[in-house]
Amino acid sequence: MKKTYVAAAIVILAACVLAVGFGLRPLVENQVRRGIQSVSVTDEKHPAHAEVEGVTFSPLTRTLSLYGLRLSGETPQGPVSYEVAEVSLRIPLRMLLAYTPLRSLVLRNADMTTVAENIVLRNLALRTPTARVSIQREEIDALRARDALIVRFLDGAPIDALRASYDMGADKARSFFVSVDMPGKDGLARLTMKESLVTGWSGAAVDFVRMEDVRSRINGQESLHVASFECSGITLPGPAVLHRLAAAADLGETDPDAAVKAMGTIVEEILAADPPLVRKMRATDMTFAVDNGRVTVSGAGFDWVSNAPNHTTSFLRGLTVPKSLLLTATGLHLPNLKADMTFENLALSSASHQKTITLKAAGLADATCVFTLYDAGSIASSQALLLQSFSDLRLSLDDHGAMAWLAHNLAPDAGTAAAMVNTGLDKELNLTPTPQNNAVRQALLTFAQRPGRLEIRSERGRRIGILPLLAAISDPGALFTCRATPGQRTLEEQIAAIAAQTASPEGKAGK
Repeated sequence: MKKTYVAAAIVILAACVLAVGFGLRPLVENQVRRGIQSVSVTDEKHPAHAEVEGVTFSPLTRTLSLYGLRLSGETPQGPVSYEVAEVSLRIPLRMLLAYTPLRSLVLRNADMTTVAENIVLRNLALRTPTARVSIQREEIDALRARDALIVRFLDGAPIDALRASYDMGADKARSFFVSVDMPGKDGLARLTMKESLVTGWSGAAVDFVRMEDVRSRINGQESLHVASFECSGITLPGPAVLHRLAAAADLGETDPDAAVKAMGTIVEEILAADPPLVRKMRATDMTFAVDNGRVTVSGAGFDWVSNAPNHTTSFLRGLTVPKSLLLTATGLHLPNLKADMTFENLALSSASHQKTITLKAAGLADATCVFTLYDAGSIASSQALLLQSFSDLRLSLDDHGAMAWLAHNLAPDAGTAAAMVNTGLDKELNLTPTPQNNAVRQALLTFAQRPGRLEIRSERGRRIGILPLLAAISDPGALFTCRATPGQRTLEEQIAAIAAQTASPEGKAGK
């Protein structure tokens, strides 16, 4: 008899749970539908509103399904819409209670509450007058939101979609098979991506973004391929800044100059923000298609080292340009270019920056250039160029064959080519007869006759403008000092070695 009572109690309890669950179905479905319809994009010129065709909730599995989710609006250029064919997700138990009169017990102004788990979005599409974006599938492990936003959604209060995204977050989100189509004057440009990953999204901050197998095509012809692209330490501009940027872009319809100026000011504000827009970027195995060939880069990167002072570095590694492209671009016979480059920017003040550039080209030359660049102020770009100035220039060039390859193009005979370089340089160096210019002249002739190391310096602390620089063509000694360290072999010997190399089967094959 006791076992019969226990079994009956279990059946009654299960029935009660099912009754409560099935009672929640219309409550959840109605509140979700009402909440979606309250979402909009607050923009006086370009308002957008959300709608959904179908909402179903399964109490047994706590699975919520949405069908025909759409956010649409109008712009002066035409309609804009964001559509999702189907969304499925599971509502956590705590969040499920928020749909009931027990809401005040589970939503207590916590930093973030998990509102959905195991989220899958299928067939996403963004359509604008100038582009179409499609995503086959997107997966989000768990979506979180601030309690105040949850309450507004459940009450059907107005919600600005852009601002709401700053009150949300997720640990991990993946997108699969992304494509962007943009028609233009040169034809249809298409950007595709096999997969993307976003981790650590919390409001305006995103820890990490990775994109894999990114390809760009124009009229079906591939122009760019990137095996992977990564960003970390991302901090997005606030919604107010983004609205200002959109408003500035709208000026382009009536006043393009004012639009460019306004957008430039906002972009400068974004780039000067602390924390920065992005801390680190990396790209691997890039291929650029150009006329008659391809240029490859094994790796590229950018690092925002600090904000105070502003300090950034970037690099290119494994830049490879085939000699056929170099011949087309320069008209010179040169070896395949294989080079690494680095760039560094360090703010010395609000108006001055120290720039460091290095280049290492295998078999050609290594170069390092350091100088301080001074801003010309907020004036027209043409005037800014003329008023730009620099100081503390230090340039060093280590020749590993560049001079000989250039001279090799002058004549097939090594002796003749070397003589043409020396004679031509001697005649062209028609400098004002001063001790400083004589030293510059001698250094340049030494470097040309026996290429080794060339060093150029400007007077420490002395600012040099573009106009004084152009005026010093015949008097470089007034601005710079120049020193040369001879190499082990003469220019003629180096040219002869190149001629022998290119005459061999291996050299002809470019090996």
